[in-house]
Amino acid sequence: MGLLIWARALAQGVWERRIQAQTAIRIGLLRTTAVLRSLPETAWEQIRHWRGKSVEFPIEEQRALLAEYYERFEQLAELICDAAFAGEGAPFQEHYAALRRWLQRAYPQLKPYITGHMNCDSSDAEFGMRTVGKPTDAMEALFAAETVEDILRHDQGDLIGRLERARSALYRYADYLREMV
Repeated sequence: MGLLIWARALAQGVWERRIQAQTAIRIGLLRTTAVLRSLPETAWEQIRHWRGKSVEFPIEEQRALLAEYYERFEQLAELICDAAFAGEGAPFQEHYAALRRWLQRAYPQLKPYITGHMNCDSSDAEFGMRTVGKPTDAMEALFAAETVEDILRHDQGDLIGRLERARSALYRYADYLREMV
């Protein structure tokens, strides 16, 4: 009898250890996945992140990125206005997709700075909820939708105001950067 009890206890202990090991592996994989997803997208941000430095970047880099961002933003604004005037987005879709990809990669770096200079409006968040299922600010709302058609279809008369809020935030941020020496 003693041997049988001892064998059952051993088997139960092995089984519990196996379950604990599987749980530990799952938790480890979940944590690793979360860390990999949270890594910054650009190489410079990754280097700063790995060195333990803040991901904020120097004023010169902000100015350079803002200048390029502003140029692409103006192209996007012109494209959206042309599509609205034409009443259809299909002829503009290819150019919109290229601009959208670039803006989506660049905006997270500038977002904390631009939103600090932005006049917020609830229509921007509502537009994001209608198109992508999450609230957006005025800038994100302009490139959140997959297609130009989606932007035009979901617009409820707030598109011009959204463009102006985003543009004025860029102007104010640029003025702020000019004041920094």
